[in-house]
Amino acid sequence: MDAGGEAALEDGAASDAAIDAAVDGALEAGAAQAATCPEGMVKVAGGVTWMGTDFDVDEAPRHQVAVRSFCMDETEVTVATYQACVEGGKCTASHKGGGCTAWSKQDLSKHPINCVDWEQADTACKAWGKRLPTEREWEFAASGGPEHRRFSWGSEDPEGRSCYNKPSTCPVGSFKPGAFGLHDMSGDVWEWTASWFGAYPDEASSGRFKVYRGGSYSRRFPRWMRTGLRNRFGPGEFGAHLGFRCAQDLAGAACPDGSTATPTGCDIPGQKKAGPRPTEWGSVPAASGSAAAPPAAEPAVVSRDPRYDDDCLKYKPGRPICYLVKGGSFADRQKIGGSRGCVNRDVGIGFNSLCCAQ
Repeated sequence: MDAGGEAALEDGAASDAAIDAAVDGALEAGAAQAATCPEGMVKVAGGVTWMGTDFDVDEAPRHQVAVRSFCMDETEVTVATYQACVEGGKCTASHKGGGCTAWSKQDLSKHPINCVDWEQADTACKAWGKRLPTEREWEFAASGGPEHRRFSWGSEDPEGRSCYNKPSTCPVGSFKPGAFGLHDMSGDVWEWTASWFGAYPDEASSGRFKVYRGGSYSRRFPRWMRTGLRNRFGPGEFGAHLGFRCAQDLAGAACPDGSTATPTGCDIPGQKKAGPRPTEWGSVPAASGSAAAPPAAEPAVVSRDPRYDDDCLKYKPGRPICYLVKGGSFADRQKIGGSRGCVNRDVGIGFNSLCCAQ
């Protein structure tokens, strides 16, 4: 082969190498572009962490989970955003009632939409090419994943850090962001998730109730802002305390190291899913390592609780007398309070603190 032929081959090889490099660069650029989140959403970098707490039987037992990276709305869906969807014919009007932001005479366009049931929230997210986050994703995002934060911003009390202990909702993003740059994961309104409510560590595939998370503006006690707190409603229920934000899959996101893909997400092969289930709030887990059934509830008992008379006087005008109802079921305690014309001052595992007129 003459020198000219050799030069041509070398030029061709160089040309092929340049093409390969260009293709590789384009692929890398495309992957990087695909791995970004749309405007108004933030990337939640996935990983492995512990989910749940031993604070409440609904939150126990703590169990290890894996979450792949995904996108999440930076703020809760606002009245303005939801109303635009309604006007576009893809969403239905939120329900009416006291405190429902879309029906206020004030301009609450920057406040979170509330009074939407699960079906409405699910439909809206799908209309925008998104979806509701799973409960696992929601807690991972709120708690900073492996950081396992008590509140989305950290361990400090909620006062001044969230829309908490307020008479109404706040404009979204009124407070500094918490984990992953997300606003209002603790406070403002509770948020619907895609998940059915069920006992940990399993993830229910059906049920009567959908999970919602995050605490709301009306709560007066810090524990209601905890990232591990679970609550639930039937899919058709709604309230002024409840809104939503959307999530979206992140293109090319793989399950984190140490986990494998499953039809519903990621799992940890061979990992013991959970420790023992506590028998009651604050108790020591059963030594056997098996899930312990809660003890039978004692009958509900009512007693005066003057410690909180001043609190009732301040926050529940016209009902300055505090009573404590312990035992029984939550429905039993609610019935007792209603029969006396009382309202809840606080509720917890096994108790209702009531404010009554006499």
